[in-house]
Amino acid sequence: MLKNLLKISFRNLLKDKVYSGINILGLTIGITCSLLLFLYILDELSYDRYHKNADMIYRVVSNIKEPDNAFTWAVAQIPLGVELRDNYPEVKNVVRFFGTDRTLYKNGDKQFYEEQFFLADSTVFDMFSYEFIVGDPATALDNSFSLVLTEKTAKKYFANAESALNQSLQNQQGEELKITGVIRDVPLNSHFRFDGLISRNTQPKYQGSWGNFGVFTYLQLPAGYDLSKMYSSLEKVIKEKVNPIFDQFGIKIHYELQKITDIHLHSKIQDEAEAGGDISYIYIFAAVATFMLIIACINYMNLATARSANRAKEVGLRKVMGSQRGQLIAQFLTESVVVAVISLIISLALIYLLLPAFNTLSNKQLQITSITQPSVLAALLGIVLVTGIVGGSYPAFYLSGFSPVNVLKGKLAVRGGSSFFRKVPAGQRSGVQQRKRGSVEPQQSGNAEERPGFG
Repeated sequence: MLKNLLKISFRNLLKDKVYSGINILGLTIGITCSLLLFLYILDELSYDRYHKNADMIYRVVSNIKEPDNAFTWAVAQIPLGVELRDNYPEVKNVVRFFGTDRTLYKNGDKQFYEEQFFLADSTVFDMFSYEFIVGDPATALDNSFSLVLTEKTAKKYFANAESALNQSLQNQQGEELKITGVIRDVPLNSHFRFDGLISRNTQPKYQGSWGNFGVFTYLQLPAGYDLSKMYSSLEKVIKEKVNPIFDQFGIKIHYELQKITDIHLHSKIQDEAEAGGDISYIYIFAAVATFMLIIACINYMNLATARSANRAKEVGLRKVMGSQRGQLIAQFLTESVVVAVISLIISLALIYLLLPAFNTLSNKQLQITSITQPSVLAALLGIVLVTGIVGGSYPAFYLSGFSPVNVLKGKLAVRGGSSFFRKVPAGQRSGVQQRKRGSVEPQQSGNAEERPGFG
């Protein structure tokens, strides 16, 4: 049965190429724009979700209230991490990133200034999921003056990433840093990116104080842990360590925990390591994408309904030959889904061509391979079903409701169906009825003049 439905659907599409082309063009435009927006939304929502422990990692930010000002920093004090790690057993892991100044590094005659090198605690690779090309993530930053580079950075100084292992880079202070690992470049969908990590043990004397803020601090908590308990622990730290320093100045400190998967879209902090997004734009783009699909479906409905006069005799004859209304509905829905599938295929080709320009416009680096993700494939299936079934449902029910007797008599009357389906195409039917009256009334007038007794 399905084979027969498909065969008839393609035959009807080829029979009226102009009408089919207009339908396919309208759906293609709607699907292409919606898919591009969906890829953008998907990328925005994917930030930091590649980490295995993403749902358990939180960043500590500092809300500071002065007598005449209030602001929030994305950093905390250096001693905070040690305090939480050593004295609060619910904290499974603590990692801090210390910024370094713009520094010159060299390997022979190759030398470059690096601005994205950070000091990091040795447990960084236990908390965050960065893919190692060479090296051991468990011990890569255990020793002082050890360095882990990203693949892109390693290739600046060495022939390839593999050959960089166990080699050294010298900084402008004359210190030799041994390369103990090379990782894949930090994914672009990260709220924090770097080019190299240096062992925190390289500067053991740099302990800071509770009065100085300046390090990005991340905590790993147990799965499903009650954050209210963690906030109680943080308040205890503030009372014991922080307030004795700041109370005399009338300054109040409050720590806040940000889930790393929420930082990109929800954080409003000014000094973020990378430019953030905005969740409100996600809602807007999602609404626009949905609206475009709805418009495409409505356009398809209107075109199919306006063409109803051309399909009326077909429906009438098929009903006379024994076709049931359900069979006709299945036929029209199949035609609609076929049009949606063809439009989707063309849309994928257009996305492949338009993606570089879209990346430039949106400041993204989306890849065509993103379409192979399960969520995108599910969205593609959903788009076909929505545009095909929803877009074709009204024409299917409307056309299949034609009365075969009235159709064969030349009257477009609908039998059955709800009043909604009869009212929507009123504009199209009134136009057809006016044209029919225009052709019938002159004949009636002429007959009246020829009849005896008139004149």
